[in-house]
Formats: sequence, structure tokens, C-alpha cells
Amino acid sequence: MSDSEEIYQVITANRLREGVIVYMTKDGNVTGWTENIDYAYIAGEDEIDGLLETAKQYEQSSTVVGSYAVEIAGTRVPLTARERIRAAGPSIRYGDDAVPFNSSDFEI
Repeated sequence: MSDSEEIYQVITANRLREGVIVYMTKDGNVTGWTENIDYAYIAGEDEIDGLLETAKQYEQSSTVVGSYAVEIAGTRVPLTARERIRAAGPSIRYGDDAVPFNSSDFEI
């Protein structure tokens, strides 16, 4: 990241239903959640507190859990390694992708 890139923030959480990482979206006064950081609403310093309050309301309605703000570069790249890994998705295969169903070397 160059020194001239601006630092912004997005709100992230885990969707309570299945634990998937989500990011807050906003279109006018309507907010929601997306699994893709590219569609996350980018907030300035003056907006972040209000968005965190909105995220807490989603937590109380059992939509998401563990919401917090993440700093990103202007290109929607999280600044910390932890958040870059979360944004990229699982680093190992899981679910049906983790079980080699068609392999003769594998038995359940």
C-alpha cells in the first residue's frame, strides 16, 4: 500500500445462520449483508459509529454476530493479514470439497 492511499472502514460480522463472514452493504437508508467484500459499504470516519449501531441492531435480531469495523485500503484490501484471509474465504477445503467421494483409496 502506498502512503497516498486513503484508509477507510467496512463493517464485518458472521451470519448467525451458518457462520459465514459477511460485510455490511448500504443503499440509501437500506442496509444489508453480503459475503463479498467488493460489495461492502465503505465508510468514512464520520459514519462508522452509526453503522456499528446498525450492526448491533442486526445482532439483536439474530441475523449476525460479532460485528466490528475493519480498516481497508482504498482498493478494498483489508490492512491486516487476519482480515485478508477472512475476505478471501477459507484457506482449506471444507464440506463436500474436503471429502474425496470418487476416490477408491478412501473409505468411510
